[in-house]
Amino acid sequence: MPISKRNRRAVLGVLVLVTAISFLPRLLAGTTDFSDDEISFEQIKVTESNLEERQEFWAKKKRKKYDKNAYKKRFKRPKKKFDPNKYKIADWMKLGLSEKQAMIVTRLSERGFYSNADLERIYVLPKPAYDLLKDSTFYPRPMSILSYQTNKPSSDKSKVSVNLNGGSHEDFERIRGIGSYFSKKIIDYRERLGGYVNKEQLLEIWRIDLIKYQEIEEFIYFANEPVEQISINEASLETLKDHPYITYKMANSIVKIREQHGEYKEVKEVKRSKLIDEVTFVKIEPYLSL
Repeated sequence: MPISKRNRRAVLGVLVLVTAISFLPRLLAGTTDFSDDEISFEQIKVTESNLEERQEFWAKKKRKKYDKNAYKKRFKRPKKKFDPNKYKIADWMKLGLSEKQAMIVTRLSERGFYSNADLERIYVLPKPAYDLLKDSTFYPRPMSILSYQTNKPSSDKSKVSVNLNGGSHEDFERIRGIGSYFSKKIIDYRERLGGYVNKEQLLEIWRIDLIKYQEIEEFIYFANEPVEQISINEASLETLKDHPYITYKMANSIVKIREQHGEYKEVKEVKRSKLIDEVTFVKIEPYLSL
């Protein structure tokens, strides 16, 4: 069938359009000034260096907001002498403390501050704030009970004094601030440990924080009684891992070393385990024996 003149023109137009499209990239490339030079390694390093400098500049600018001097300026010196026992939350906040810090300090003041030593021991009271107020305080009595500690029973018979390793549920419940809940927790943890070796171990008990500890510590004494020890030459993996300070991996390591090298000659040989560093060893040593 013969192609009409009109169809021939249409086909010719399509061919011209396709040809033009195929040559368009080359035409554009010819009119664009591209450099054949490759970017050198040195140029890349310079670019990276400039980027690092800009990043460091902004990092320093951000750190300025938290500058130590700015932190110190947050706290203010009291305008006059004051009794810390009578300060309210708003008063402490005027000195620069946060609301939460002020609430904790006020709560501790309910049992009495008797010297600057009591204030200095409050962990939520920042040192810059303490340094500013320490010369502006006065106290109704000079004796400190918050900072007082003893390892012997109190000579004051009217004062509750409980042996940490020998006290019963009833004994602990006589201490203000310790009810049946904390009494049970203290004795349960004592049994798991095999006995306490210092009073600060109470801080390891759930819900006994520093505030609670400061409330009860003067009513508890520690008499250095011997604690139950675990034989590292005889104890099974299960026995070792049941101790609060010894994880399953540590217990497994102690047993494996014993099986490979024979019985331990000294307790400190458990430090052959990569899992037992010096800090961990000091913590578990009182509870281990041959």
